[in-house]
Amino acid sequence: MISVPTDRGQTTLDFAIGTSVFLLATIFVVAYVPTMFDPFAGGGGSKLVVADHAAATLSGDLLATSTAEPGTLSVGCVAAFFDAGPAEFCGTDFDDEEQMLALDDRNAAVTIHPLDASPTSPATLPETAIDDSHNVDSDADLAWTNAPDSQRQDVAVATRTVSVAGDQYRMTVEVW
Repeated sequence: MISVPTDRGQTTLDFAIGTSVFLLATIFVVAYVPTMFDPFAGGGGSKLVVADHAAATLSGDLLATSTAEPGTLSVGCVAAFFDAGPAEFCGTDFDDEEQMLALDDRNAAVTIHPLDASPTSPATLPETAIDDSHNVDSDADLAWTNAPDSQRQDVAVATRTVSVAGDQYRMTVEVW
């Protein structure tokens, strides 16, 4: 007759190592798998993409003197966008800024300010850039928003260095 050994061949140490490896693998999967899908979720990261897209659209297309010179802004388009002058001197009518900037029901603020100033200190159009025939308000702040400042929370920011009439400024786009 064949005898069956009664020893299992597994020691307490083997069991402890196997259980530890299993628990570490389970903890890793539980901690890592949810982050795999973060780039595809519509959370806070998408605000940064929207802010960057809006900044690129404004500085490279809508406000630019030409698409060949992104960052060089047209005085007429800047005045029209910030409601400091009529849109007739710009090839774009800024009736629906939210749709033009693809904000998708998000709140946003666009500010053009001096390079060494914060976005809370908007610039005005340079006096040298204002032509009497353009009917531009030279004292108007270069700031636009579609929501009150009190609602700002979890803000994504994109900036571009731009030139208006030869002067350097920073354009800041905030999306929340």
